[in-house]
Order: sequence, then structure tokens, then C-alpha cells
Amino acid sequence: KTVSSHRSVPLWPQLRDALQRYLTERPPSRLLFPSFRTGKEAMLTDFRKLLDVVAMRAGWEEGDIRSKTFRHTYCATRLQTLDAGAPVSTYTVAREMGHGGESMVRRVYGHLGQVRHRSEAVEYRVEQHVAKLGTRLEALRGLGFGTTIGTKA
Repeated sequence: KTVSSHRSVPLWPQLRDALQRYLTERPPSRLLFPSFRTGKEAMLTDFRKLLDVVAMRAGWEEGDIRSKTFRHTYCATRLQTLDAGAPVSTYTVAREMGHGGESMVRRVYGHLGQVRHRSEAVEYRVEQHVAKLGTRLEALRGLGFGTTIGTKA
């Protein structure tokens, strides 16, 4: 691993709550996400298959949700947040993403630095998409994601 591959990223309240729920409900394991099939180290294909199940139950096609989707969403939303009252810098986001410099973040997401409305957390921003994603959000709730998706619960 490289120096930039070891990093700390903020854990938003909704994710923290979901992880705490997951950790208390699953069988004990030294691995955070063991394979569903074997209980040993999970392979990337295990994660892809799970994402395919989630996508299809939410009305999308197999392959529509991939790990890079989460990475892209994280970067885009992080640039629209505040840290101790100040806009999060591209430098901070680049470090959290594991990039050696800011150029990639600026090139791909630079326009987000112009966003005027920022908040300390992005957990409720899904509300603006609820009308468009309503049935898909309901399907995700049915998968055990709870009321935190699309609501202020």
C-alpha cells in the first residue's frame, strides 16, 4: 500500500447508525464484512452480487450500482459540506479519497466548489430526490435499510 492509501474519512451519522446496527445483529467475526457464503474474507464479486440484488430490488438493472458509485457520491457530497463552519477544501477531499494531489478532484468535481448552500452533514439531501426515487427508496427500506433512507427519522 502507498502512504495515500491509509486515510481517515468522516463517518456520517446515518452510516454510523447503520454500521452499529449491523455489528450488533450479525454473528461475531474478526472481519467487518465477511463473505455471506463462507464467512471468510469476502471477494469483490461477493460485494458486486449484493449490489446487484439491491439494484434489482430497487428497480434498476444488474450492474447499475457499483462501488465506484459510492466513491463518486462521497466525493461529490463531501465537497458540499462544511467542516467546523468552513467549506471542505479540495485538498481535504483528495486526501480522504486517497489521491496524491488535488488535480483529479478539481478536474472532475471542481464545479461543486461553487455551491452556495452547504451544511455540516449531507444525510438528508436525499429528500430532494424522493419524488423521483419513491418506489426505489421503498424497496431499499424493504431490504432492511430502515427509515433513514429518504426521511429525517
